[in-house]
Amino acid sequence: MNEPKQQPPSLKVVGPDLEERHPVRGRQRGDRYVRIVRPAERDFERKNAGHLVATEQVLAPTTARGRLVDSVRRALFGARIPTSLELGERIGKVKGLAVFASDNISSSAYATEEIMRVLLLAGLGTMAALTLPITLAIIAVLAIVVLSYQQTIGAYPNGGGSYIVASDNLGPFPGLTAAAALLTDYVLTVAVSIAAGVAALTSIFPQLFDVRVTLGVAFVVVLAIGNLRGIRESATIFALPTYVYLVAIFGLLAFLLLRAGRCFVRDLNECLRLRGRIRRGQRGAC
Repeated sequence: MNEPKQQPPSLKVVGPDLEERHPVRGRQRGDRYVRIVRPAERDFERKNAGHLVATEQVLAPTTARGRLVDSVRRALFGARIPTSLELGERIGKVKGLAVFASDNISSSAYATEEIMRVLLLAGLGTMAALTLPITLAIIAVLAIVVLSYQQTIGAYPNGGGSYIVASDNLGPFPGLTAAAALLTDYVLTVAVSIAAGVAALTSIFPQLFDVRVTLGVAFVVVLAIGNLRGIRESATIFALPTYVYLVAIFGLLAFLLLRAGRCFVRDLNECLRLRGRIRRGQRGAC
């Protein structure tokens, strides 16, 4: 009597879940079963049938040098964010103001000084005549930017940058122009902001003037590391100095307004006293 042909034990079938199915012959004649082996069980997490998600174990280094580099990377940039948790990377309005409005806020720290410095070269009369028109022009530009942001948020609630908005509404070439302008703006914003900050720092501590280039490069590296740690951590890092600056600038404005008010009240009282003396002198003369 011929026995049925058995599959050899070495034959394996790999399924979509990376499961190895090994046909195995039992001890009794005719007994056969399938042994399921999951060699990548530590590397992948099974979500559904045929749906596997890679775990941290896939990228885990296996050598001592690799583990050292991975430790340094985690210390600088933080842990990796799984794709499934990216939707949870959100920030509130308080931190969002510090992150997304930092460009306009930082510009007020050095742009005003540079404008006044250029106008001063043309003379005090020119500076006095052009200060108010330039201020009104800057306010108009800021109003246009705010209005554009509001319209963009309403039309693109899921997010839309200058490239997407310009491409959808004006065409590919305006979209590429907006993208090129943004790339140039990002580079110039970092360069000018760092240069202005280092200039302000060296004005307070003149002994640092000789190492201003090193300081500038160090600040750029700090900014890069902060941004590479993710939007939530970078928002936490950059929120504190932003609000410190806001408190300082509004405190300065409040102090100046208070001094101006005191001077106005003092001058008003002095004028009233002089006016009273003049009236009394006129009455005595009569």
